[in-house]
Amino acid sequence: MNEKLESAQHKFIESIGKLCDSFGFNKFIAQLYALLYLSDRPMSLDELSEKLSASKGNVSLNIRELEKWGAVKNIWVKGSRKDYYEADTDIKKVFSNKIRTAVQKRIGEISGMVGEFNTIVDSASAELTEEERKIAALYRERMKKIEDMKSLASTALSLMEKIL
Repeated sequence: MNEKLESAQHKFIESIGKLCDSFGFNKFIAQLYALLYLSDRPMSLDELSEKLSASKGNVSLNIRELEKWGAVKNIWVKGSRKDYYEADTDIKKVFSNKIRTAVQKRIGEISGMVGEFNTIVDSASAELTEEERKIAALYRERMKKIEDMKSLASTALSLMEKIL
């Protein structure tokens, strides 16, 4: 490959990794997707490992995560027994799938946490003093605000999906 094209590819992959890392996403997964996104052909795990200077095991593990997101797919290459992968280049779809999955997971975690918290507070209500009842009421009020925020996040997710 032309030296300048290779340099541009390397710069893009590094930049995408840093950008995604700043948003809390896995840097290596972002770089793996970026490499496949720019590729004009399916790439094997060996090629991906070599290009990213990573172990084949690390690439394999992270490529499975990208498959779960629908960001890459396994491609059969005639005459080869290796696994080859190519990126889904519909970046809007890939991005919205990842955001939707992450937000839904966090919403579920919040629901579980709030539910558990409320169950514990409710189970203690019979044995609370008047002052502790006020604290429990404050706790319920604050948990309601978290539930409202969770509802807002669900609404924002729905709007994002419609926009994209």
